[in-house]
Amino acid sequence: MAFGQDRGFAPRPMVDVSSMNLSCATCGVAITELPFQPSADRPVYCRDCNRKRKANFGPSRF
Repeated sequence: MAFGQDRGFAPRPMVDVSSMNLSCATCGVAITELPFQPSADRPVYCRDCNRKRKANFGPSRF
């Protein structure tokens, strides 16, 4: 398969976390669903803050 072609990945299932009363660790916005089950020992970020955090890590290696 050539680089950049669609690899047929299915979208990740979202986990309803509305009962956990989570908020973004950066901006404080309420988070109601995530693409993973959060753990108590790690912060969670809203979509916008997560994109900003990823942009600060530099270019992708892949």
